[in-house]
Amino acid sequence: MDIYCKPDCGNSPKRELVKQLTQYFAAYDLENAMQFMATDVVWTLVGDTPIQGKEAFKSALEEMGTNKTKELTIQGIVTHGKEAAVHGEMLMEDGNRFGFSDFYEFTSAKASTVKSIRSYVVPIH
Repeated sequence: MDIYCKPDCGNSPKRELVKQLTQYFAAYDLENAMQFMATDVVWTLVGDTPIQGKEAFKSALEEMGTNKTKELTIQGIVTHGKEAAVHGEMLMEDGNRFGFSDFYEFTSAKASTVKSIRSYVVPIH
């Protein structure tokens, strides 16, 4: 998978974590991604029913893992307190392209444990 991301000053550990999580999810590297999820994490893929719990989240991602990401472009990451947001585009191996935004809530401002994720994914034609 090719990864493109604007360079930054490198002073934000939370920003780096969100960048890493985005890469893990795009690569379906669930073993690494799941270590940062709270046991009771809630994932809302806007338009679908929220998925509650770490195991249910992992299962949902495993079902989606058949169409691999060929190219990931992270266009921006913003963090503040216990919240963070990332947006970009993904080109899939089947040729489909998607725009995405993920909004993270962590258990606290200093924590690296994800309490919830709200994802917006739209096809790009």
